[in-house]
Amino acid sequence: MASVAVLGGGVGGLSAAHELAKRGFEVTVYEAREVFGGKARSIPVPGSGTPPLPGEHGFRFFPGFYQHLDATMAEIPYEGRTVKDNLVLATEMLMARPDGANELIAPL
Repeated sequence: MASVAVLGGGVGGLSAAHELAKRGFEVTVYEAREVFGGKARSIPVPGSGTPPLPGEHGFRFFPGFYQHLDATMAEIPYEGRTVKDNLVLATEMLMARPDGANELIAPL
């Protein structure tokens, strides 16, 4: 069996690792940080509760250039369902403004 190293445990690296493993490769993912997920992960915030509540690290949407991400998520089991089952449809978009002014809210 051929082995492959994937550098980076963000959305791209984990998606590549998943696809390679499905095709029979032995895959090892190397990630510089202590946790996988890149900008698409939640981080426990110390002192926010017991257990600590999640804080969002990065974007909480999946842009169109992630063309096959939802199909990959549908293949990953999670608590009797799939990871894709945790997605919800966004009805509006909130964008923070750098000058501290009120956020911009737009319907989707």
